[in-house]
Amino acid sequence: MKKYITLLAFAISGVSYAQQIALNSQYLFNEMIVNAGATGAKDYVPVQFNFRKQWTNFPGAPTTQMISAQSPISKKMGFGGVIFNDVSGPSRRTGFNINAAYHLQLDKKNNHRLGFGLGASLTQHLIDVTKLSTYLPDDPAVTRGYNNQMVPDANFGIFYHFKDKGFAGISASNLVQMKRDLYNFENVLFNPLMRTYYLIGGYHFDLGKDFGLKATALGQMIETGTWQADVTLLGTYKNVLWLGASYRHTDAVAFLAGGQVGPLKFGYSYDYTLSDIGNYSSGSHEIFIELQLARSNAGVATPWMKRNRIYTPKN
Repeated sequence: MKKYITLLAFAISGVSYAQQIALNSQYLFNEMIVNAGATGAKDYVPVQFNFRKQWTNFPGAPTTQMISAQSPISKKMGFGGVIFNDVSGPSRRTGFNINAAYHLQLDKKNNHRLGFGLGASLTQHLIDVTKLSTYLPDDPAVTRGYNNQMVPDANFGIFYHFKDKGFAGISASNLVQMKRDLYNFENVLFNPLMRTYYLIGGYHFDLGKDFGLKATALGQMIETGTWQADVTLLGTYKNVLWLGASYRHTDAVAFLAGGQVGPLKFGYSYDYTLSDIGNYSSGSHEIFIELQLARSNAGVATPWMKRNRIYTPKN
């Protein structure tokens, strides 16, 4: 048991510093979770639920749930948000993030756009002291450091979008790094989340009439000097089926699959752990379900509706 506790301590530390925002192997289907500038970049309204169980069968392993939604609210503005719950052993992060973005049109046909996004978040840091055994009863490092603290913060992102083909962006999270509980001005709070910077990019290559190849990459660096990189390749069929793989530097290899039926998009990924944790777990599982809502008042249809139409080419 002591071996498990030691490994879990190192694992949670690694998650906290290498990936402060909960791991997500299918980020390429929801760029807003890492870049506020992507908010409202799609011309429909995606509502997505994401669930991740990391290091299956490992005691106290991280579990994450997220619900997100976003929408264009005008020709140049987008609005969205994320509600999240991230549990690692005795610790829990629960909160929400609200984003707004302005999309600058770069050409007459509006094929190229540049989004500038800003977000505000409120996170509650909780720790279940009943799951801990400390040398000092009511250790203040535990009871005052994380228990029931509300921490506000902010994020920013710039996101380039080329039709439904390519994208690239740079963003930063935990900009404020406030050290005080929002509702308690007597006790000083240590905010465990450091400022983090992200680079994201991807492109969908056409391979004939029905097939395609989507390549994406995500890099992130924390101000402590820790960095991490993901590279993903997906083979697609008519944009309704996909299968691919991802590599996360020194951490995991992920296998992804999914599809779309009507307005429902769904995906699954399995991460094979490359670190020492892999000797004690059965890998990680992640699923997402997305409901695509049409903006009927704007005369815009969702992608699955567009596929059922017959268009007459314009000369």
